[in-house]
Amino acid sequence: MHMQMTLQLLVFFVVAIILGILLRRLLKNTAIPYSVALLVLGMLIGSVLDYELQSPFLHELKSSFELASQLDANLIMFIFLPALVFESAFSLEVHLFKRMFSQIALLAIPGMVLCTLFTAALSLTVLPWQWSIGTALMFGTIVSATDPVAVVALLKEMCSRARLQTLIEGESLLNDGTAIVLFTLFLTLVTQVDAELSTLHVIGEFTRVVSIGVIIGALVAGVSLLFIGSLFNDSLIEIALTLVLPYLVFYLSEHVFHASGVVSVVTLALIYAGPGRTRFSPEVMEHLHHFWHTLSFLFNTLIFILVGLVVSTRLGLADLANWQYLAVIFAGILVIRTMVIVGFMPILARIGIGLTKEKSIVLIWGGLRGAVSLALALIVATNESLDIQLRDQVLFLTAGIVVLTIVVNGSSMRFVMAKLGLDKLPKAKQKTFAKVQHKIANEIVLVREKLQQDEHLKSVNWPAVDNNIVTVAAPYKEEESVDTQVEYQRKLLESERQFYWNQFAKGLLSKDATHLLIGAIERALDGTPQIWPRPSIAKHWQIPKWATQCAHFPIVGSYARATSYKQHVIIFESARGLFEASRYILELAPSLSLEKAQLEEVLEQVSLVNQFADNTLNGFRQNSPHLVEQVESYLALRILLNTERKKIQELTHEGIISEVDAEKLIEEVELKMHENKKQSQLL
Repeated sequence: MHMQMTLQLLVFFVVAIILGILLRRLLKNTAIPYSVALLVLGMLIGSVLDYELQSPFLHELKSSFELASQLDANLIMFIFLPALVFESAFSLEVHLFKRMFSQIALLAIPGMVLCTLFTAALSLTVLPWQWSIGTALMFGTIVSATDPVAVVALLKEMCSRARLQTLIEGESLLNDGTAIVLFTLFLTLVTQVDAELSTLHVIGEFTRVVSIGVIIGALVAGVSLLFIGSLFNDSLIEIALTLVLPYLVFYLSEHVFHASGVVSVVTLALIYAGPGRTRFSPEVMEHLHHFWHTLSFLFNTLIFILVGLVVSTRLGLADLANWQYLAVIFAGILVIRTMVIVGFMPILARIGIGLTKEKSIVLIWGGLRGAVSLALALIVATNESLDIQLRDQVLFLTAGIVVLTIVVNGSSMRFVMAKLGLDKLPKAKQKTFAKVQHKIANEIVLVREKLQQDEHLKSVNWPAVDNNIVTVAAPYKEEESVDTQVEYQRKLLESERQFYWNQFAKGLLSKDATHLLIGAIERALDGTPQIWPRPSIAKHWQIPKWATQCAHFPIVGSYARATSYKQHVIIFESARGLFEASRYILELAPSLSLEKAQLEEVLEQVSLVNQFADNTLNGFRQNSPHLVEQVESYLALRILLNTERKKIQELTHEGIISEVDAEKLIEEVELKMHENKKQSQLL
């Protein structure tokens, strides 16, 4: 019997994924969001499960979907949620998240609490079911949390604005943790006869749960990064750790320490995506993001079909008699979210990166409820200590709100963003983007000219080909004058940041030098972008005085010399990286410039950066001649070994070297790279 159940679940997973793949293919180039279509598909499948089927195969298929619809709520909470939360937080731009954290925290904690209180008051006023205050608060918590699974799935399909996406996604991640904590407290109040929860107790318990969640996530991240840093290009171990550890911290937080598992997972993911990014092997990062992107697609497909199944199979037609209460509660939670965000607007507009009226409307309309709300409602529905009518009422209202927010809000989000002008880039960015398109178009013209001279392409219908070239951009036309200086400088700084990541991926920059240079760029991007000066770099380009003074002491001398040498390597390498990056930006700047005065100002600032790096390199050679040979030899060997490995990989892709022989050669090269790294640490 157990094996039969296992096989039925396997059939469900396989068929659901295949249906998701077919649906995604059908929806390509349409305006229908994938998550909305999956939910509707799940509901349609659930609605036909009552019909008897004669075919043995179809009967088995029906049984597998019926079994899936009866799965415990913990499947969503403990199987899907850790992975989906980790993927979402891991893909966030951490620097932007930190800048917007004050706004995200305001919405996710006080905003969530206010929505809970107002929703509880609404349910006590509107619903005729004689709910207690504890029940109303529990229900308010369930339906007030915007769900990260639903919100993230929607935003990744239709939003290209990083700041807006980070704000909505960040709020949904954090208020999800808030909701689970409050839900646990209020469920205790409802189910235990003598339970009493004072405001002070709730605040204290919330603080404890969140704090412990952060500590667990940070500790596991710190220990695991030390281990990952000791590895050398072992993609299997590094990717496997990122898969296992979100579940580990979730389990430790929820079951061992009774803290917030979601907060732990978010903390772990943000540390990995931020300061921990340079700890992973450069070659692994691309595979890591592909792996999590694929896993997110699979889990999202399963979870939305499951939600649709649960909604359609666990709620009978008799529940539709209460549709008027559902309509009032649905309208009420939209009004409540509007009131809270509008009430916070004076603060939201002045903290973080600010908030415009248009973006606040998207923030209101993007408050989808999803799998987390339904999982909490299912926990209530399966709690035997509660009255059966209460359980059915909570499940019906929650499921209805989940469906309505995903179908109504989700399907109309594209229309809302278009009406607000948020489906297009900002005017300054649009002009800069048009310039980039022309840069691409110029390259296309050069390639086209070469193709016209190809003797094997003499019969090409060039007018037809030209009509289908995408990147031939028309000049951006705007009646009003648009200041593009800020956007231009931001684009150059972002290009410089990507240059460092590319150098790191090629093995041409160490993790310490990359971390220093990326940090300087992110500080320069704060507020108004600023190419020059770079005070944080100058601050880190200092040899600690204690290392120089203690270099010849008997006990700490070796440690002081090692610290001094490591700092010299970081200074030299980051200065060299800054010098190369400034030369790259000097070449790139003219092709992106829109105005002559704009270009002259930027070139002057980049030249100062270039001169600053060059002076540092020359000063290093003059002030530390005894280290120049060691440092330069170490860097030269590392660059050559990385180049050798890259060439072996290229020849393998071209079929010149077999994969077996290539693995042996790469293993030898990486062994030398690892030895070179260890020797540099011992000097």
